[in-house]
Amino acid sequence: MSPCLKLLTCKNVRHDVGLSTAAMSSHEGISRLSVILQEVDEQLSGHSVNTSMTPTHGFACASAFRNWPRGCPIASAVFAFGFLAVAAPVIGHGATVPRNNLLPRYELKIDPASLRKLDRDDDSNQTYAAKFFSDGSEYAVKVRLRGAWARSWPKKALKIFFEDEKGFEGNRCLNLNSAWRDAAFVREPLAYHVYSAAGVPASRARMVQLHINGQFRGLYVEVEQPDNPLLKRHNLKGAALYKANSPDNQSDERNLGSEKTFAANYEKQTRKSEGHGDLQAFCRELAAATNALEFFTNRIDVERYINYLAASALVQNWDGLSKNHFLVHDERGSKKWLVVPWDLDRTFGDHWQGGFDRADVPVLLGVQSLPGPTGWNRMADRFLRDATLRNRFLNRLAQLLQNEFTPEKLFPLLDGFERQLAEDAARDRKRWPGPAGNLHEGVAEVKRFIERRRIFLQREITKLRRG
Repeated sequence: MSPCLKLLTCKNVRHDVGLSTAAMSSHEGISRLSVILQEVDEQLSGHSVNTSMTPTHGFACASAFRNWPRGCPIASAVFAFGFLAVAAPVIGHGATVPRNNLLPRYELKIDPASLRKLDRDDDSNQTYAAKFFSDGSEYAVKVRLRGAWARSWPKKALKIFFEDEKGFEGNRCLNLNSAWRDAAFVREPLAYHVYSAAGVPASRARMVQLHINGQFRGLYVEVEQPDNPLLKRHNLKGAALYKANSPDNQSDERNLGSEKTFAANYEKQTRKSEGHGDLQAFCRELAAATNALEFFTNRIDVERYINYLAASALVQNWDGLSKNHFLVHDERGSKKWLVVPWDLDRTFGDHWQGGFDRADVPVLLGVQSLPGPTGWNRMADRFLRDATLRNRFLNRLAQLLQNEFTPEKLFPLLDGFERQLAEDAARDRKRWPGPAGNLHEGVAEVKRFIERRRIFLQREITKLRRG
């Protein structure tokens, strides 16, 4: 075999992927990779991809890599954060630093007066006409600010809407988050990675370069908008999708009464003509249920919901209790409900009281007896108060602590990101000075959180099992 392994991500794209001796220590490993690459090619068939990197399409191979033998680092070396890590060392000579110029590059061309308004009008959802360029293709788009608190930052988060019904890579819009507060830049994509590794339907996320009118704007976190492509990818085609976005922190699955009140607190994303009746009925049944185990078994995709709760505990996601999540009703399939994560920037130690060094948020945060800063979640409370369901959750959390949320799995991803982003991160911080430290300090901080969170969660699991 050649000392460099050629990774074929699709028919039009080829990358050199460097593998250490430890990562490829057997012919079985090489054979397994060949099978995975064939699966990737099959999943990507029909896509026209001419980019130098295919981060979004690369996520198609997530399920394939999840089948890699336990403990083998090749999945971390090849697949991370929605893109394929690129290097070309000779086997046995160690890792090669990823090349900075391989980040996806987006270009916006917008009227300078419109850009000034976009930067100035924090509270406006006004959209502005622009041209979007990627991989030599041009798209007519509308651009506006996105987020809530993030609108007050100097470096704004952007939402880009594609006017062509085909969209961009199958999506009708792009979310570009600025990561202005995150010294590491990668808390959000790392959080989506953990949810995905835990078996939760989650958005694709990756780092990209953004240029506006020929000038470097900065590094941004591109996050896929939950919509039909995400549903189809997770065998949920045709499902009803609701965004929990209550302005009053009431998107916590409480019984809100009228369908009109539900519509004011949950924005329907698909099957809009059918209204909010199914969500209204679900929350009413949840509030009235006398047997939690029976209710969740019949109405919820329990395995996926356990994975969601466990991943939330791992990354310390406290900001999704009464907003910042999606509800999915698989009405045409299993007939059951599940939760999709959203807005994961305040994870990995980012605490509501300030600072990024807290790893002690309780496992059961969000139940009625232990509310978070925005309240408590009715579905999580009913689920975790049932002894049988709570034990299943604790067992899954312990399993993920042992197999997924580990330094061995996550540190190589962070190291690769640190190498790849270093140059652009320095340019970004020079362009947008603020409270965040430098990239290297930020990545070290995330690593410390992972180590400390593991210790804290192991103690919490033991304590809760003793009951």
